[in-house]
Parts: sequence; structure tokens; C-alpha cells
Amino acid sequence: MNKYLMLKLIRFIFDAIMFIICIGFFIKKQIFLVYYVIFLYAAYKLFLYFESKKKDQVKLDIKILMMITIILDVVGGFYLNLYDTNHWFDKFMHFFGSFSLTLFYCGLIQLWTGIFSHSKMLMFIFLSSLGIASGAIYEIMEFVLDFIFKTNNQAGLIDTNLDLIFDIFGANLAAALSIYRKDCIY
Repeated sequence: MNKYLMLKLIRFIFDAIMFIICIGFFIKKQIFLVYYVIFLYAAYKLFLYFESKKKDQVKLDIKILMMITIILDVVGGFYLNLYDTNHWFDKFMHFFGSFSLTLFYCGLIQLWTGIFSHSKMLMFIFLSSLGIASGAIYEIMEFVLDFIFKTNNQAGLIDTNLDLIFDIFGANLAAALSIYRKDCIY
């Protein structure tokens, strides 16, 4: 199967999963999660729209990683309640999400700036910092949700610190992979 058809099939599957999960959250009367899924879906589609205006594309495997990350988050984490029932799923998602997002940042940087520094150390530090900062921002969002809406996203300081540690591991691994690959677009 050629790359174009595979991309069409993957996007169709992603669209179908996001539509079905929205209906599932609506039936469960979890309207906040319906909005969350719509936000993630719209953000990804907006990226695809702006990417289509460029001559280069973020590599297919990075786009697939982002779709898998979104699906695992909304289906596994929220719909199947794995964030509440499995402590290690949350840690895995921090690692995997940070990894995927850092690779995605690499693609975005190259796509919109055309820059991939020849200094491996500089690129490692920059990409790693973006991934780690995203994890820290996510932890702040969890804190705000807990504080304002009285949710239970953070189970204490150990949970927060472990989340940040897994974010660091994921971001560093992705930054190292980016330097090894040298190119996140085609």
C-alpha cells in the first residue's frame, strides 16, 4: 500500500474513533470530555490544514504517534478510566506523550522554520526543553483543574514528581532520536 493510501486509511480510522468516543462520552453525560475530545481533534485537524499549505510534511510515523497518543489518552485514560484504575497507565502516558510531543515539535520546527541546527547538543537541549516544558505545563493544568473544579488529577507530590520524571525521560529519548534521525520532515 502506498504512503498516500495508508495516510488516508489512518486518518479515517482516527476520525471514526474520535467520533465514536465523542458519542460515548455524550451518552455517559461526560460533556467536559466531549469538549476535550473536540478540542484535541480540532487542534490536530488545524495542524493538518496548515501543514497542507507547506511543500514538506511532518513524517508519517510522527503523525501516527500523535494520533496514538490522543487515542490512548481519550479512550484508555478517560473512557476506560485507566487514569483512575491503573497508576502505571498515567506514568506510561506521561512518558509516551512527552516522547510523541517532542518528536512532533521537531517536525513543527523543521516544517515552519526549515531549521535543524548542526549543533547536536543545541538541538538536544532545545527539543528536550520543549518536551519537559510541555510536561510541566500539563502538571500545572492538572493542578488548576484540581484547585478550581475539585477534580483528583494529582494524587500528591510523589505523583506529580513521578509524572515530571517520566516526562523528562520521554522528552530526552525523543530529543536523542531526533538528533540521530536528523530529519523529522520529508
